[in-house]
Amino acid sequence: MKILIVGSGGVGGYLCAKLIECGRDVTLLATKKTKNIIQKNGLKVIDVDREIIIKPNLNPKGKYDIVFITTKYYDLDDVIEDIKPFINSDTLIVPILNGIKHFEKLEKLNAKVIKSCIYILSNKIAPAVIHKKTPLFYLCVEDNEKIREVFSGSELKVKFSKNIDEDIWKKYLFISTFATLQSFYKKPTGWIMEKKRDEVERFLDEVIKIAKEYGVELSNEKERVIKQALNIPYESKMSMQIDFEENKKTELETITGFLAQRSEFINKFYKELK
Repeated sequence: MKILIVGSGGVGGYLCAKLIECGRDVTLLATKKTKNIIQKNGLKVIDVDREIIIKPNLNPKGKYDIVFITTKYYDLDDVIEDIKPFINSDTLIVPILNGIKHFEKLEKLNAKVIKSCIYILSNKIAPAVIHKKTPLFYLCVEDNEKIREVFSGSELKVKFSKNIDEDIWKKYLFISTFATLQSFYKKPTGWIMEKKRDEVERFLDEVIKIAKEYGVELSNEKERVIKQALNIPYESKMSMQIDFEENKKTELETITGFLAQRSEFINKFYKELK
């Protein structure tokens, strides 16, 4: 089975390394700059305190059975054009992106979209260098026989979901709340929970209300999300906050903007961040 991973960041780089470790036929589609570094030094993945260096295939050819898209939403239009030569109607497209806005774009492709979301604390700390800071890895993916085969024998924790829309909204509930508030206050998760607990709860309530409009019931998730936030490292930052700090493009539109159109409370943060 031929697998193409698009994106060499915290998710794509890590997934590439772990699938190659368990013997999968993986090709990595990276930027020219990253490709040159990997060709010279390899792709380095620091998995908590274990270092992995791999040299993946970087030259996609022919059609692929599965394409994992791990880039940011703002790059999606370019990615769609990049992968067209490598897919056909039998290809499974697995987007591991934040939010829910991307599915509409991907469904226009001549391929089957398999929905997914991921929980992972992993960042690109330099070109071709990935640091996964904690043991957390939890991929929720729409149940599919080929996807099961990809992860068979892997140590990665994967849930083959029978209700993937609910799982995606659960992730969106967490990431939209903390990515937005962290970026707004320029503070990590621990500070947000310590100083802005009331706003966290209000934000969660707003997202839960919006999810219900889309047929997804998340009322029982609020306490779980709060508990999860209290249990992760105090200094943890979402990638959107890091992007703001480094003056890079951000996922503000897909993480916060979608919700801001439906909530006056969330819109206050969005307008200040925009």
